[in-house]
Amino acid sequence: MEARKRGWRWAYSKTRSYHTSKLQAAYRATRFWLTGDTGHFASHGGFRKTRIRR
Repeated sequence: MEARKRGWRWAYSKTRSYHTSKLQAAYRATRFWLTGDTGHFASHGGFRKTRIRR
């Protein structure tokens, strides 16, 4: 049950909290939902590289 809480909506809000655009957040959330990994992406205004994995 815990794994189901980390779905598309959770990944979208998590990437948006890292100051990414809505389009990039939607893409990364979809990728997370399908594969369990967002891949590396620029976050925090381009000052950091972030990756979210299951």
